[in-house]
Amino acid sequence: MSHHAIPDTTSAGSGAGDPPACEVPAYWQLPTMQRNALRKVFDRPDFTPGEVAGLGHRRLERAEGIGRKGLATIIEWLRCQGYELDVDAYGSQSRDLVTARRQVKKLEKAMRVLQTHGYTVLKGELDADDGKD
Repeated sequence: MSHHAIPDTTSAGSGAGDPPACEVPAYWQLPTMQRNALRKVFDRPDFTPGEVAGLGHRRLERAEGIGRKGLATIIEWLRCQGYELDVDAYGSQSRDLVTARRQVKKLEKAMRVLQTHGYTVLKGELDADDGKD
């Protein structure tokens, strides 16, 4: 017996009892937390496994409300639906560079704010032994 709510669906020729899995919207087979997180990602109440797979691993792991366990649940759900997460290779390096540039700009801005308020910002050296400044 399922722990998840399954909408009451009927189709021509179906008898009483549980509807076949192909007739049940795929998003209803996900646990509520993952389903709600994906609804936020898509900004709509329904989605397809293909759309979820198209998001890619990186996008899903950064989505609000999806942690490691939730991501594992979504990956398993996709596999049951016959999908795999798209590989993020087509833009991952450029996204990493964009992210690095944004971080540098944020640090530069923070340094300017500190200097404006009379602080002296010194370049720290990373100690190879413990990784602290």
